[in-house]
Amino acid sequence: MRVLAEQGPLSINQLAAGTETTGPATTQLVNGLVAAGYVTRTRQPGDKRSVLVALTDAGRQKHMQRQQQLTETQQQIFADYDAAALDSAAVALDRLAAIYDEL
Repeated sequence: MRVLAEQGPLSINQLAAGTETTGPATTQLVNGLVAAGYVTRTRQPGDKRSVLVALTDAGRQKHMQRQQQLTETQQQIFADYDAAALDSAAVALDRLAAIYDEL
């Protein structure tokens, strides 16, 4: 839901690329999100084979709740660390992310 919240309505292929999953896996995920009422799936004009996936109001609300929970949890976890420790951790994570991106 984060990718849809950040990028807006997407095709299954675009959503799969944004979540680094396969088309079939994304389709299964979308099926569950549709059933839960978090996303809609509509046919794209001019291409009956392709669908556009978009967040519903309930999906946007759920995404915002999760983001708030994540922020609160991060604040609790990192509250005991000083700025220097957090800066060092950020450098290490940036390096790890760069390695991952090269794979």
